[in-house]
Amino acid sequence: MVNSQLPADVDEIMDYIGEAAKMSGYLKWNEEAKLKADMMNVRHRWVSRVSEEVLRKKCRAVNLTDEETTKILEYLRKTQDGRRLVPHRMYRTFRFRPGADIGG
Repeated sequence: MVNSQLPADVDEIMDYIGEAAKMSGYLKWNEEAKLKADMMNVRHRWVSRVSEEVLRKKCRAVNLTDEETTKILEYLRKTQDGRRLVPHRMYRTFRFRPGADIGG
């Protein structure tokens, strides 16, 4: 069963994504690659614990654009459907480490 609110680790990751997008004015390719890699490398973090609805609300809360939100929700759907995401090769093994140094 999927939670009605984001788990703390995912919440922290999305705060980071929002801050990164705010600093550059948009969600940069490397932050996108980090998110895709984390969804693949720490699949359990995203599969049964995150609902699309709650993640959409969080994307809005951290001021991501509709386009950025749609892209992230698509990644979530693919991850939850057991499909692969292919992050940029520089980030293929990347994992967020919430609670420590979030950036990995």
